[in-house]
Amino acid sequence: MNKPLYIKRKHDKSIIFVHNINLTTMKKLYFLLLLPLFFGKSQAQTYTLDSTVLTSRNVISGIDIPWEIIWGPDNYIWMTERYGRVSRVNPQTGAQTVILNLTSSIYQQSESGLLGMMLHPDFTNQPYVYLVYTYLSGNNIRERLVRYSYNGTSLVSPSTLLENIVANTTHNGSRLMLLPDNTFLMTTGDAQNTSAPQNVNSFNGKTLRFNLDGTIPSDNPNPASYVYTWGHRNAQGLCLGPNNKIYCSEHGPTTDDELHIIEKGRNYGWPTIVGMCDAPNETVFCSDSNVVEPLASWTPTIAPSDIIWYNHPSIPEFNNKLLMTVLKDKRLIAFGFNSTGDAVVSENHYLTGLNTRLRDICVSPDGKIYLATNGASWSNTTPFTHRIVELYNASFVPSHTNQIADPLFHLFPNPVETGQTLTIETTNSNDNQLLIFDTNGRKLIQKEFENQLQMTCDFLPGFYHYQLISKQSGSVKTGKFIVR
Repeated sequence: MNKPLYIKRKHDKSIIFVHNINLTTMKKLYFLLLLPLFFGKSQAQTYTLDSTVLTSRNVISGIDIPWEIIWGPDNYIWMTERYGRVSRVNPQTGAQTVILNLTSSIYQQSESGLLGMMLHPDFTNQPYVYLVYTYLSGNNIRERLVRYSYNGTSLVSPSTLLENIVANTTHNGSRLMLLPDNTFLMTTGDAQNTSAPQNVNSFNGKTLRFNLDGTIPSDNPNPASYVYTWGHRNAQGLCLGPNNKIYCSEHGPTTDDELHIIEKGRNYGWPTIVGMCDAPNETVFCSDSNVVEPLASWTPTIAPSDIIWYNHPSIPEFNNKLLMTVLKDKRLIAFGFNSTGDAVVSENHYLTGLNTRLRDICVSPDGKIYLATNGASWSNTTPFTHRIVELYNASFVPSHTNQIADPLFHLFPNPVETGQTLTIETTNSNDNQLLIFDTNGRKLIQKEFENQLQMTCDFLPGFYHYQLISKQSGSVKTGKFIVR
């Protein structure tokens, strides 16, 4: 039956009168009126750090929970959505191209679903994408690590590297990270079983280490096991610092969320140890079990998620800092370290006014930050209400950026063969700096030079990003080069 409909909008106290509308049309109209609530404001907003003003822009809205975002070698954002899609997102237009749909294969409830992702370091020649997701085996929830091939349009030819890891609706870990020796790590949670993390024969509550083909590295603590460290509760962040230290963020219970350094063959204490080894009943276990204490911990808990190393002059407050996305406390934390990278010397909290949980972070070669949002509360898992937000310093204008004909700096040959000499020349005066990063944002090289720098290219084949900085003029050139 058609009937008149009155709709009152709170934001401007106006009343819309709609006559002769049926139930289906009513539902559509309500949905359209709620779009601004789901997607957030479309206009740009600004956030002031200590002194730098960041401008924000919605890259894409209306997506399911984006669990992993990676800046890809194609200059697109690669994204997993927890309900089962892998996509490439154009950071300029927000256009989303789905390259894999696993919605019929995964199990998703609460915090489970399609989770971690990593790209092969030699993506040009070996276009592999590594994914972690939960699935049902009978009535049991399990976790699986799979390697796919990217054929230019889709992810195809799945190869299971490890499966049947006990999983649950929460505490599944699943962050992936490449190491300099071309092995990689995967975190696993305790899957709500507190007896598993201290059991080295269980894959739960661990960081696992793999070769890129899925085999066990011969120099693992046990060469017959993937287990690299144990005693974890639910680690969801991994990051390699410029000092080659592996940092890890981990969810605590009701106290002591933690930031760690991952060390081969070490115990991280859970569930016997929570936070520091500072209680009488903890000190003996810590000593006997080779327990690593956290660099930092938080009580009340803040719910730390992913971490990344930021190294770009466009945002001074973040430059050469570890950045952590925070869920419960809805903010971004920047950590400064001592020269050896084994102690936190500063902890600054930013973006506290975002009013949304921050699940993940990636950074573009030109220093822009991209944040994956995860709703206003833990229970807000409503699909297709989440966003990727871009943050950048609009006032930062380098003198030269990524121009082939730039007369200030010249890097050649490009492409370069492994073992060949890579030359960087500049027409300006001394006091220059070269930075080289891999496709996962890890800083591989930092060298000072004057008018010319020559170095043997000992990188594996693939894409690499570089920054050439003139400290005298402040000009920066960014670009990519290829190793064959």
